[in-house]
Amino acid sequence: MAVKIIRNKLKFKHQAGVELNILMHLRDNDPEDAKNIIRIKDHCEFRSHLLISFELFSVNLYEFIKGNNFQGVSLSLIRRFAIQIL
Repeated sequence: MAVKIIRNKLKFKHQAGVELNILMHLRDNDPEDAKNIIRIKDHCEFRSHLLISFELFSVNLYEFIKGNNFQGVSLSLIRRFAIQIL
């Protein structure tokens, strides 16, 4: 499992609610996982922070960028990602 923790700060609370609603809508409208979109497993609040759990994949975005010495990614790599996503 991967857990995303959204801090209990006013500027994050509204965005967290929007994100949670979208993730739940995607999960509820694709019960067979036919669309291959990341799926929320569960969510809860702990000490007023929102925790969202997901299935765990091989590399997260932070680790990917860290492995690239925080240099960002090339346009050609972005194109390859976009083609895979589309």
